[in-house]
Amino acid sequence: MQSKLFAASLLGATAAMLTAANANDFPERPINLIVPFNAGGGTDLLIRGFAPHFAEAIGGPAYTSNMAGGAGTVAASALAGQVADGHQLGYFSITIATIQPQISDVPYDIDSWTPICAVAASPTMFFVAADSPFTTMDEVIEAVRDNPGQYLYGSSGPGAITHLSMVAAFEGLGLGENVRHLPFQGSGPAMQGMAAGTIQFFGDTELLMQGGDLRPLMVFNSERLDAHPDVPTAREVGVEAPLDELYLWGGLFAPAGLDEGVRDQLSDACEVAANSDGFVEFADRTGTVLRYMDAEEFDAFYREAYGAAQILIDASGL
Repeated sequence: MQSKLFAASLLGATAAMLTAANANDFPERPINLIVPFNAGGGTDLLIRGFAPHFAEAIGGPAYTSNMAGGAGTVAASALAGQVADGHQLGYFSITIATIQPQISDVPYDIDSWTPICAVAASPTMFFVAADSPFTTMDEVIEAVRDNPGQYLYGSSGPGAITHLSMVAAFEGLGLGENVRHLPFQGSGPAMQGMAAGTIQFFGDTELLMQGGDLRPLMVFNSERLDAHPDVPTAREVGVEAPLDELYLWGGLFAPAGLDEGVRDQLSDACEVAANSDGFVEFADRTGTVLRYMDAEEFDAFYREAYGAAQILIDASGL
């Protein structure tokens, strides 16, 4: 009996030593930061701007690779099947991590990941054209309520954050059945539709204002934005939680089962990189809204977002 107890304690001690060794020796080779889209896009540029600061913080090489396809699900599906050793990380957005696994046949779900850190999170906004007759959400609510079926909102495609923002707005205001959805092939064509008057409403982040004549009427954030102090939050307008906050967020994920010590090293490196002068300057230059969350905070945020996404998915009929 004593020999069995000794053997069991020895195995436990050996496992603990191996876990410590995994964390202490990490990284053993370059870390691959996987971008689930083609090179040259906003996500790709963000991670390429982040990678050198992350490499310096982690104390080893880090490089960026692209794996496009399936609205980001090709990369996520490939990563979900990899060994969880921390050397391959994917940068996934709200749509890849929380929407697609609930509407598509993909080999991953809420428990397939070890969240490492959030890097960016931009709240979405409710837009009308700059020359729109609507100047407040009260005017929009009155018009949509009194004229069911007359008004259209656009999106960059079904299930995109632009679509979900409008679902959150109108479902949250009890007007989901009063408006119609017209999806476009991207935000660019949608903005052409807005300019032509084909659609009256659109939802996206503040960055969209740099490319078009738009008027923001509401923001899906916990508080008003410093840059737009006169634009009310969704909660102020009457949209209740959890539909009152919606962010185009992105963060690093590793496959499930990653050693906790390695996870913490990666999370700490993210914090250093996200707050580095070079990356902050990059964010300011590109209009990126940084929002670092460590592994534990990001895990809780991600799981809450996954649940809230189900509400949006049901409301949108996806």
